[in-house]
Amino acid sequence: MKMNPWTLSVLLLLAGPLGADPDWHVEYPDSFCVVEGSTATIPCSFTHPSVMHKVERVVWCRNREYCIPPVFFGYDSSNVRANSRFLYPGDLVGNCTLKIIKTVKKDAATYRFRFETNGDKYTGPRGVRVKVTDGEDVKVRSSVTDNVVKEGGQVTLTCTSACSFHQLDVHWYRNGHALSEKGPALHLSSLTNDDTGNYTCSLDSSRQKTSAPWSLIVVVDEGRYARRVAVPVVSVVLAVFLLLLAGLVFAKRHAQKKASEVIQKQEVNCKQEAVGASEEVSYSTVHFKRNSSRSAPGPEHEIVYSEVVH
Repeated sequence: MKMNPWTLSVLLLLAGPLGADPDWHVEYPDSFCVVEGSTATIPCSFTHPSVMHKVERVVWCRNREYCIPPVFFGYDSSNVRANSRFLYPGDLVGNCTLKIIKTVKKDAATYRFRFETNGDKYTGPRGVRVKVTDGEDVKVRSSVTDNVVKEGGQVTLTCTSACSFHQLDVHWYRNGHALSEKGPALHLSSLTNDDTGNYTCSLDSSRQKTSAPWSLIVVVDEGRYARRVAVPVVSVVLAVFLLLLAGLVFAKRHAQKKASEVIQKQEVNCKQEAVGASEEVSYSTVHFKRNSSRSAPGPEHEIVYSEVVH
């Protein structure tokens, strides 16, 4: 049966998003592996004609081809269950990420995402296959081949398992004490002796899936230690030398000042003695009397000589 072009166009338009319209699309991985008891975060994104349509409802379902509500296993934004292990950290714009808390064996299934707008609805047909493993092979792997690392160095520890690539909720411990860092990789840099210890990782906070310990030993770098010790020693020696030099300079200047004062004082004394000697005057009185045979003149005839200068 032949169909005119106009009728074919109408039918394709009525098919809406279920057709090959690239504006309607859901993107998620083909498969996803998660360790039992851990948190699975399934990445997902979607697109739609945002100018014409506004998303009003999002649904994640398990083992259903079109995710037609009601959803008994999964997530439904129109009927959120308070005790559900299925959370939706995504939005109504383009992020459809799904998080499954404390996964169990029965969570292994094929999950699909569906979104409904004010004009139409669409389900990602391919879906994502979720595999749940027992996680017995959780291990800590190191970026260095030797457990002994020099002080000041660095090392990266990675928590691995059959599903380690997808693990986003990894907890780290040193000697049994929880560290603030989380995630598949633990980066340790500028190592000190305080970083020495046994490191373990767990795929959940309950530590039910915890790796065997990996021992890290941080040793002193002799060259680094020698440089670290030499610097303050040289500084102290230099400081003592400068103090001694300053003391010698001060003592020399003080001695020169004292010698100059003594010389100046001596010069002043010599000048004073010279002036005193030049101004010294001796006075004496000589009395001459006439012979007793002659008549003695009166007092007015007495000759007095004075001010004879020697």
